[in-house]
Amino acid sequence: MTQDISGNALANIGETHGYCFDGDSVQINAELTFSDAALSAASQWALQLWSSVSGFPDQQLAGVKVAELAVYPAAGYQSLAATVAAMPPAGTDDQNMALALVFWGENGLPSVADIAVYPVAESFVQPKLSGNVTCALADGMATLTVDAIENPRAEDNLSGTLALEVWALEEPYAGGSWQGIPVASMILGVLGGGQQLSDCNFVVPAAAPEGPGVLTLMLREWGPAGYVTRDYCNLSLEAPAKTKAKPKAAAKKAAAKEEAPKEKVAKEKAPKAKAEPKPVTKESKAPAKESKAAAKAAKAPVAKGVAVNAASEAELLAVKGLSATLVKAIIAGRPYASLDDLGKVKGVGPKLLAKLRDELAI
Repeated sequence: MTQDISGNALANIGETHGYCFDGDSVQINAELTFSDAALSAASQWALQLWSSVSGFPDQQLAGVKVAELAVYPAAGYQSLAATVAAMPPAGTDDQNMALALVFWGENGLPSVADIAVYPVAESFVQPKLSGNVTCALADGMATLTVDAIENPRAEDNLSGTLALEVWALEEPYAGGSWQGIPVASMILGVLGGGQQLSDCNFVVPAAAPEGPGVLTLMLREWGPAGYVTRDYCNLSLEAPAKTKAKPKAAAKKAAAKEEAPKEKVAKEKAPKAKAEPKPVTKESKAPAKESKAAAKAAKAPVAKGVAVNAASEAELLAVKGLSATLVKAIIAGRPYASLDDLGKVKGVGPKLLAKLRDELAI
């Protein structure tokens, strides 16, 4: 993080400055002025190009650092022009751009000596995801569906090798660098300029993400610096019903008993289950059915079926897995159309949501 002390007497960006992108590189030029004090105030200087969807309020740096050019100051006027590697921000939003003159002081932290914010937003043309995007995890597989994957560049501009990657992150992805756990990935290949892949449906091996967190699908492209994220979509995890009852072997066994046909239950309780059983009549099955229902009712957890839209704070706190902080966030987000909407609450990740489905109701 940088401290903003723009307008100080150390150094300034002159009236002439600019940038020009060429793929994953950018040319930066600037006129700079350094005071004598600047030479002793810092051992390292750089020009940094930043992008931000929300802009740079109060001249504060925000968003994603796109490129950096090392500066070797000399007292007085200095003119720089160089081409450096760039990391364009992921996504399709227009980006506000700023050029910052940064130095590192004795404490080792970067500070901003001056900043120039450009009045016109930048639009980056790069491969993107279009339309609806979903991801469902079940039985160690991920099903990815995307309406279209496009390369909006010129016809003669073939993409690098494209790949889809699913990541479990602690916070929604907003471009730039990230830290998380890889869940699934697949190689798509190259895509010609002006072309697209439509109605995409891919089924690939996947690792079950550890929650809480956010599931993010990234479209990445191979380039000179390796794979670079071009577009992304933060997702609500879709889990088929059959996977919800399988977090552990014990739950697996319980689910199998609950979903087993009544004839199978009778067979398991018979003294000679391994031998070929005699047919079970409706009359003989009826009492078993009633006792089974009664046993299920007796064993039902107290918190099961707590109405998430109407329950009090105390009732929600009684639900296993919900902390006081999560309960307050859930109450603040009410009402919910379905339990899937709880995935939008900060702190409710895919793993916790799967557990809450057995405890909560709409």
